[in-house]
Amino acid sequence: MSSGYELVGKTSEGLLYLTDEGKKRIESWVTDVEAPVYAFSEDADPQAVAAAMARLSRNSNDLRTIIASEFIEDSDKEIGLLRRVVNQFGDDSVMQLYPLQVVVEGMSNLATKEVEWGRLAAYLEQSTRYLRFDKKDENGRYAYYTPAEFDDETTELYEKTNNEIFDIYSSLYEKLKQYIMDNSSTPEEERDGAWRIACHAQACDGVRSLLPASTKATVGIVGSAQAVNNMIQHLRSHELPEMNKIGGQVLDAVRAVAPVFFERTDMPTRGDLIVHHRSETRDQSKELAKQILPEVEVSKEDMGPGVKLVGVDGTEDELVVKILADSSDYPYEKIIEVVEQLDAEKKEEILGTYIGDRYNRRAKPGRAFEFIHYTFEVQCDYGAFRDIQRHRIVDGLDWQSLDIRLGHVTPDIIVDAGLDQAYQSAFKKSQELYGELKKRRYDDQAQYATLFGHMMRFTVKINARSLVHTAELRTSPQGHPAYRKVYQDMHKLVAEVHPNVAEAMKFVSQSEDEELARLGAEKYNQQKYGNK
Repeated sequence: MSSGYELVGKTSEGLLYLTDEGKKRIESWVTDVEAPVYAFSEDADPQAVAAAMARLSRNSNDLRTIIASEFIEDSDKEIGLLRRVVNQFGDDSVMQLYPLQVVVEGMSNLATKEVEWGRLAAYLEQSTRYLRFDKKDENGRYAYYTPAEFDDETTELYEKTNNEIFDIYSSLYEKLKQYIMDNSSTPEEERDGAWRIACHAQACDGVRSLLPASTKATVGIVGSAQAVNNMIQHLRSHELPEMNKIGGQVLDAVRAVAPVFFERTDMPTRGDLIVHHRSETRDQSKELAKQILPEVEVSKEDMGPGVKLVGVDGTEDELVVKILADSSDYPYEKIIEVVEQLDAEKKEEILGTYIGDRYNRRAKPGRAFEFIHYTFEVQCDYGAFRDIQRHRIVDGLDWQSLDIRLGHVTPDIIVDAGLDQAYQSAFKKSQELYGELKKRRYDDQAQYATLFGHMMRFTVKINARSLVHTAELRTSPQGHPAYRKVYQDMHKLVAEVHPNVAEAMKFVSQSEDEELARLGAEKYNQQKYGNK
């Protein structure tokens, strides 16, 4: 085996370079052994790469030579360095250098939102818009989560009610899909695979409001060791045992592949201290809120969907100042004085030039738009929130506990198809179970009994640039009607205070929901990939 010193040479100035043997040894790790830009291949040891990157701040050599001389033949040294940097010096930035892919199978939908709570990771979950969730497992059970902390009597009631709700969901899916197909305006000769998929998607959209928050789903997570560590701490500090259990299981899984990065995660003076602090401050804040805020009955005016703009930070004039500041070498305060003297037409010209023609929604305005922030309070059904929550370039996206007091939605298509009676019966069962769980002191667990169609409330602060992106994406015709309405309302509210910012969102669709909204997208996929 070659030593590190045979893989590198040293210049007269003391810099390292790869020898021919070194280039041969490392060529399977990188896309190019000489180019100034390169990527690491799947053959590279990510822990060795992270260790070498940790050395960069105090080492002037090419990263490839650092790997070759110190780590490619010596895994003990790489582990020792990482342990010293991460644990002894507490350098969290090193944790950002190690990527992880983690999967959590079969957790409740209530848990998916907690797993996806972090902003600095990527998540992919099973879609309730395109998958049916009424398939029973090998034991004949529907895919829903039952809290292990329930007593036997409560478990029996809980599972009986969930089974009945899933029976209704399954029956209504079949009936709604048939109604959609029978009433489709698509000519017979065009009813191909794309049409059938679109009919299926619309039926799933129509009945997904009946899915309980307990419905199981799988989520894939891709993030740095730091992002995963933060997720674990969030889950372990949660009030529900399911989240605590998932946090522990994720910790066990990532320790099996990257133990050095997670040595501090449950240390009493490190990770456990953070978990205790989060849990304690959450519980104390809730108790204080109970003392300060009076008990009030929810009125009809408080129920149903709605979007309120409750705060605006920044003005269009400030946006103009920022644009000019970034495009010149003048002091910020001097530019403010100039902008104060400009007329409205000239300001609109500056904004229009900065925004540009925008040939499609992917050509977003620049970062000056991040200077303006909007705070919204939103009431929507939980199904819509699940999609909205996935957009994480926002501030303060937390939500109130799920309950039944704000009412629920009934899609028009359910009424049109004559399925309203069965649909409402599922909500009645859910509400009765919710009330019974509350009576039995399972206050937090009662959330599992709510359905996707139940209304919930959350607040969020979002900058104008991020809103341009998400409003245009989420109002596209193939989007679900519930979250389309939320972003359409946000756009209208912004137009009232900042018309030029709203005008920049040229790809926001204010159209009504279309028949078989997914059909266009499915036709495109069929033509592109040859699906029949």
